[in-house]
Amino acid sequence: MSDLLTSAAMRAADEQTIAAGTPSQVLMERAAQAALEVLQKEFDTTRVLFLCGGGNNGGDGLAMARFFAEQGGDARVLYVGTLTTDEQPDTNAMSTECARQYALLPAHIPVDTVWRAESVTAVVDAMLGIGLSRPVEGRIREVIRTAADSGLPVLAIDIPSGVHADTGAVLGAALPAAHTVAIAALKFGHLLYPATTLCGRITVVDIGVHAKKAMGHLMEKSDLSSLPPRRPNAHKGTFGRVLIIGGSVGMSGAGYLAAKAALRAGAGLVEIFAPTENRVIYQTQLPEALLTLYDPQHFDATLLLSAIARADAIAIGMGLSQNDFAGSAVTCVLSHATVPVVADADALNLLARIPAPLAFPKKRSFPLILTPHLMEASRLFGLSVPELAADLPGHTRRLAQACGGTLVMKDARTLVSDGEQLFLNAFGNSGMATGGSGDVLAGVIASFAAQGASPTDAARLGVLAHALAGDAARELHGNHGLMASDIIDGLCSVLE
Repeated sequence: MSDLLTSAAMRAADEQTIAAGTPSQVLMERAAQAALEVLQKEFDTTRVLFLCGGGNNGGDGLAMARFFAEQGGDARVLYVGTLTTDEQPDTNAMSTECARQYALLPAHIPVDTVWRAESVTAVVDAMLGIGLSRPVEGRIREVIRTAADSGLPVLAIDIPSGVHADTGAVLGAALPAAHTVAIAALKFGHLLYPATTLCGRITVVDIGVHAKKAMGHLMEKSDLSSLPPRRPNAHKGTFGRVLIIGGSVGMSGAGYLAAKAALRAGAGLVEIFAPTENRVIYQTQLPEALLTLYDPQHFDATLLLSAIARADAIAIGMGLSQNDFAGSAVTCVLSHATVPVVADADALNLLARIPAPLAFPKKRSFPLILTPHLMEASRLFGLSVPELAADLPGHTRRLAQACGGTLVMKDARTLVSDGEQLFLNAFGNSGMATGGSGDVLAGVIASFAAQGASPTDAARLGVLAHALAGDAARELHGNHGLMASDIIDGLCSVLE
């Protein structure tokens, strides 16, 4: 897994490296040299315009312009920081390192304070960097708009100007880049929407700064190797028994998709707790599954308790409905389960009606894995969708702590947290935005949990396998035609 940092963690890592003996000027010039190498490899550098602010990001750009000119390049600088009364760069308002790099700039490099881009072939964005926390205004906003309208290819140093490095939000205006050079490590803003669409290709460069503690981790394909191994002398009991509680009358597809996904993900046995009306459907569509049939007009706790006792993991809520029977089933599971429980869809909506101390008791006899999309999370935790989206990583970690379980926050970039660790998935595609996709995910997570993965590993590896299976399915069916059942088939190529 690759580390993900917040802007604060990156600053702390810089400070630790400097305190250990590496001068800040050296770090800045390493960053500038690394970014210059990318610029020269990927862009037409006949004439390059360096957009530089007054902070350390601007210092990176000024050092880069100097190195480029020393190699014979045609460089010019547009300074967008604070100006003096005579419209010249105000060195007193610059950061220490930016002022140092400004003083080192050769006299033959023109420094403008208004946009001039005659014959320019590439633009370097070194205006704001990862420290931005408020909306872009004034002259910088105008330069961003002008640069974007120019159509010139842009290389961003660390992150496109106008992007919040921790949340991926656009703060008023942002300059789209064709290529972004991430200094030392990826930041959350490189991967979260909408900012990820503005970063272009991303190259991470090592300048000798290493954080002691990553704020999160980017999932990688190789992570699937940490799934529990499948011994050659195993039997069906070795790989666990999953109980699927979902698929009410008229919604059998949700239970079917979750159950089949659990089997495809490697569970030894899958039992569906199903209404009697769905018996023929399940026996026809999925003869491999075991059935425990109930009368939807009468809740029989004994029947459900018996099924719970047989399970190694439980997934509840997919197409369950939100009637009294469903509410009784959710309450029964919360009260009596001792194995991992994946709560999805209608189970989440029913939990949202229960006061928080009852829904998320401090002492619980089972590990709880919640899999809400943003609207379900909004109902569950009492936060609006815009509030959640404004800081998805922070909210995911905090809410996982609050509920005392593992939280899978489903979005275009799904995040998984157990309240301490935080994982981000960047695989998957828009074709997976289709009915039943979440049911498949719940089945995969429950399957991994039944096979012995920890709740956190079951959740993060389930999200990863589901996304990779969706990408495999897209190769066969394309984005427009992809269905949830295709994702299940994709698991076969992902989990070989």
